[in-house]
Amino acid sequence: MPDMDWPDAAELFAPFETTIHDWTSFQEHVNDLVGMHGGERFVWRGQSDAKWGLRSSLYRKLADQLLSTPTEDQVIAAEKKLLKLARIEWRLDGIPALQLFAQMQHVGVPTRLIDVTFNPLIAAWFAVARNDSTDDLPGRLLAFTQNNRPLQLHTGWNTNTPRWHRLGSDQERRTVNWGTGLGRKIWRPPALHGRIPAQNAAFIVDGLPIDALDVDGNLPTRRSRWLASELRWHASVPMRLARVEEDRLPRKAPVFTFLITPNAKREIRFQLEENFGYKFATVYADIEGLAEYVNSWPADALTGTYP
Repeated sequence: MPDMDWPDAAELFAPFETTIHDWTSFQEHVNDLVGMHGGERFVWRGQSDAKWGLRSSLYRKLADQLLSTPTEDQVIAAEKKLLKLARIEWRLDGIPALQLFAQMQHVGVPTRLIDVTFNPLIAAWFAVARNDSTDDLPGRLLAFTQNNRPLQLHTGWNTNTPRWHRLGSDQERRTVNWGTGLGRKIWRPPALHGRIPAQNAAFIVDGLPIDALDVDGNLPTRRSRWLASELRWHASVPMRLARVEEDRLPRKAPVFTFLITPNAKREIRFQLEENFGYKFATVYADIEGLAEYVNSWPADALTGTYP
């Protein structure tokens, strides 16, 4: 069965991206962004191929099976199946849904959570880490603002049934800004897995993109380049791209994007691994990471020169 043929996300990102040509420009652009928006807290994500969109693993998995972009209802139905499987067949009962999803995410089970980090150096490592299939391609660094109160487990989020499963329609989702970009949550989970503290990890938690109502309670006319139905081809969460040089942030889920050239990848990787100590063994600091390294990257891990 063929996988989903995703469109190139360059059309989405290109008008807003800033290009990183080397290690020095990486530092300068990150400092410029943080300095211009000093009152904001950022989380970061690195992707080794600049053509990729921002899609959760569960969104991609469902799309490959459906050969179309899934709906929020289809994502929720899949989540219910995963929770039932984990709790009954694997006897992981008694763990609140969000914590269970976090544990699933870090061992490769598809979820709607999107991995980010509070450390831009770690995000850059993910964008430039050695990868035979993407080493010669531009990478991408994304920066997200934490413009809402962070998600905390001592609130109503720490339940056996995810809060968003109680929302039965887009109308109900708009009421609580689930999927509109106005309610995006950044969750810094407890150390449920060794990789979480090693990567200074967090998750973006939000619904699939839907168009927010305007001040009069109507669906907006086309004032933006991308409607939610179009954005869902590139992203499984809402986002509004912004330019680094603009001093005013969009109100809805602002995102900044940086293109990392192939030559810059190699220089940044050298700096991060040799001078800052960010490498596979420190980012994947667990026994599963060792197994992944030896079994799949690089091909000569046992017979060649380490690392």
